[in-house]
Amino acid sequence: MPELPEVESVLQCLSSSSPALIGRQVQKVLVLRDSVVDGDLDTLVTALTGSICSTIFRHGKYLFFGFLSSHGTQSRWMALHLRMTGRLFLVPEHKSRERHTRFTLILDQGLALRFDDPRAFGRVWLVDDPSEVTVSLGPDALLVTRDCFLDRLAGLKRQLKPLLLDQSFVAGIGNIYTDEILFRARLHPLRISDSLTSEETTLLYESMHTVLEQAVTAKGANIDGVFEAGSFHVQVYGRGGKPCCLCGTEIMKERFGQRGTHFCPVCQPCV
Repeated sequence: MPELPEVESVLQCLSSSSPALIGRQVQKVLVLRDSVVDGDLDTLVTALTGSICSTIFRHGKYLFFGFLSSHGTQSRWMALHLRMTGRLFLVPEHKSRERHTRFTLILDQGLALRFDDPRAFGRVWLVDDPSEVTVSLGPDALLVTRDCFLDRLAGLKRQLKPLLLDQSFVAGIGNIYTDEILFRARLHPLRISDSLTSEETTLLYESMHTVLEQAVTAKGANIDGVFEAGSFHVQVYGRGGKPCCLCGTEIMKERFGQRGTHFCPVCQPCV
């Protein structure tokens, strides 16, 4: 947490709010916890101060903010990863700071972009080009085409749960949505990818796309109050010991590869 849908919700909020982040000039950079910056802190502060946010985009669980220098030339990119508990808000500058605010961009028009992170695992850093980060990632899980997904799946011999969690396969899916996708596709988390029929591989892709689209529409999932804006209804994740919504069988929770995994043993048989 947060995963792709939650990060996409943050992106949409920053892009569509009024006034939006794009076009705002950074007047001051406040680093309230040095460890939030990955790399040289002074370089980041110098690069961002006075620059104007020109674009924002997401790849997987990463956000990228493009900044123009005061002369209108492309300056640097700020990459940001929310990790487990990070939250990003565009708020009036005079609004009281949260207890766990780690990083703030003071903007024009009396605004501030604040990065709050209770567990302090989130990071921001500068890159010359977003490809420095995305080169190690697979295609975005929400945007990958069916043909590309099936091509990447072909020839692999891996368990489905760790495969979907592998950011180099597709980027953006974490523990919550992996469980939801596999339940929707009626596939056991430990099925081996090369055992899937052509119909099952297509269903896996369609389930992934549908679950992520629905979660984005719902602004993500609110698990344990971490992402309060989310209203996505989970069907298996976190429901160990409760009845399956389809067949009534008790949802199982087991640890596979050190990850808590939720599934229905009837709807998702291990064949």
